[in-house]
Amino acid sequence: MWAAYVRSTREHVGMSKSELARRLGVDRGTIGRWESGDNRPEKAGVVEAFANLFGLDADEALAAAGLRSGTAPDRPARDVPLDPDLRIIMRRLTNPAASEAEKASIRATLRYLAQVAEQQERGAQGPGRAAS
Repeated sequence: MWAAYVRSTREHVGMSKSELARRLGVDRGTIGRWESGDNRPEKAGVVEAFANLFGLDADEALAAAGLRSGTAPDRPARDVPLDPDLRIIMRRLTNPAASEAEKASIRATLRYLAQVAEQQERGAQGPGRAAS
């Protein structure tokens, strides 16, 4: 559901409705209507901009907004609270005062850590063991 998806994502990074509206180029009232469930985006571009802003999967965001038929998730964006360290990182990535170089460095580090974690998960399965 789009309302829960937007609200939980925005609150997890500590962003105000006004700031989110400014970043997406929409009215603050639009964010309020999204979060209350009164309406949702009609154009995929706004949803994709939302996903890019928070580093989310665009297909998941489009499904939550009902713009991908038959794939809308039945759950909120996150089942568990965002780790405090990740919350800080998300704030830096969405902070207009942070330099593009800093943001690129954060993204590169996160990509590296994701690759390491993926390799460790594959290695933990070991040869001849089925993935659970």
